Amino acid sequence: MAKNKIKQKIYKEIQEEMGGDLQEIEQICESQFEYLEKIMKRGAFDSVRLSYFGRFHVNPNRLKKLNDAAFQRRQFSSSNKSGS
Repeated sequence: MAKNKIKQKIYKEIQEEMGGDLQEIEQICESQFEYLEKIMKRGAFDSVRLSYFGRFHVNPNRLKKLNDAAFQRRQFSSSNKSGS
């Protein structure tokens, strides 16, 4: 909840400095992160560059560890269901 208050404060400051509709400012700010989320959900772990934030990419070794851990969790949960 605190993050939302901080976001709202930032949006208000942008509105005061630049003018415009508060909802439009929020959409513009959030669109960058929605784009990043879309790319990551698609599984195309290419690097993504967000202006003024930097370049984001997935370390292949970290991705392998996360996928292995997810596989182990799925395997464990399916063995518990069949054992019940």
